[in-house]
Amino acid sequence: MRFRRSAALAFAALALTACGSRSDDERADPTKLDDAASLACDDFATGYQAARTTDARVDLANKVNKWAQSSKTNGIAEGATILARGSDGGASAWQLAAHTFAQSCLDAGWKA
Repeated sequence: MRFRRSAALAFAALALTACGSRSDDERADPTKLDDAASLACDDFATGYQAARTTDARVDLANKVNKWAQSSKTNGIAEGATILARGSDGGASAWQLAAHTFAQSCLDAGWKA
């Protein structure tokens, strides 16, 4: 009897776990701004004006990418990758990369 009750409790716990746990991929709507994207866009907006040197740009791109690469929002991870590539280039490469990332944020619904 004791074995049956333990087995029943284990089965019930397993069933509840299976029903209640969907992966983040299943729950995430890639057309909506997720938390990681919001944090990446916020960090970018906060740090952009101060990122005047190559080192500062690289630091900002790394900070943004920390969040962006875990985002499921369309365009955010890709835009952050472009930002990272442009961060150690010249001023025009940085501006183009920054514009691309900023547009990704705006397209996802981020509000300044």
